[in-house]
Amino acid sequence: MKIKGITSGVFIVLSVIVLLLTGCRNSESNKTSPETSIESDIITTEDNASEDVFISNRKEDADYSKYFQNYEGTAVFYSVEEQIYRIYNKELAELPSSPCSTFKIISGLMGLESGVIDTSNSIRQWNGTYYPMAAWNKDLDFKQAFQDTCIWYFREVIDLMGEEYVQGILDELNYGNRDISEWEGSLDNLIFPHMADLKELNGFWHESSLKISPVHKVDVLRRIFEERDVFNYNNLNTMKDAMYIENNDSSIIIYGKTGSGITDDNWVNAWFAGMFEYNGDITYFTVRLNQPDARGADARDVAVNIINGEFGN
Repeated sequence: MKIKGITSGVFIVLSVIVLLLTGCRNSESNKTSPETSIESDIITTEDNASEDVFISNRKEDADYSKYFQNYEGTAVFYSVEEQIYRIYNKELAELPSSPCSTFKIISGLMGLESGVIDTSNSIRQWNGTYYPMAAWNKDLDFKQAFQDTCIWYFREVIDLMGEEYVQGILDELNYGNRDISEWEGSLDNLIFPHMADLKELNGFWHESSLKISPVHKVDVLRRIFEERDVFNYNNLNTMKDAMYIENNDSSIIIYGKTGSGITDDNWVNAWFAGMFEYNGDITYFTVRLNQPDARGADARDVAVNIINGEFGN
């Protein structure tokens, strides 16, 4: 009886040890590396210095150099049908910077979703300040403000939504570094130096705390318009209508938004981001020029030339 009791006790002790070891192994296998955090399909480094947000393992190096001419820059295209990325200048494609006015795609959708922008009457009153952009010196509705890239209009929209709402949407989208800590911006607006301290011409998205890379911007656009789990269908269509770009090739329908910023008295971060439809396929894209004196309109021209030259007939 004594031997049997000892044997039973040993068996129980061994069983407990085995269960503990197994549990430890399973716990370790479920842990995420401390250097990275994983949210849905997106992998973002802890400090957001670089980003790996590819949802597909299919990536191709593309040579679009002839379209860039003398500009230094990058281009990222993601085809929904092919599930493939085509990337020109990968190092720059993964380098975060201020989204500038391309952020109006996000702030516009947030405004529509929250009800701050009412599509039946989206007019906001001009405050009487004479801005350098003549198109801003009047009452504007949502579409006019978006297409004329009116900063004061979207500054009002963002303030009415508030920091908590904006932060929540950026977190849900995993938008770049999601940093809106400089809510009012740097208040050092070099685009209009004599109006540098005007709150309505500054914000966290203008060469301030918020940063995003071109490849990450493509993934955010794909998430918004493909998964449709953040903004409703009607609001997405309203935004697409505002983003529509005239194109000489009528077989390719392009939607996008330009953006430009200034640092150290030089125009930098010239963006054009959006999507295009061709032969039933939707392709999301971002072009960013890092060349001094480049503007958003220059990035748009480069992007449209690539789209028509590489993806059209």
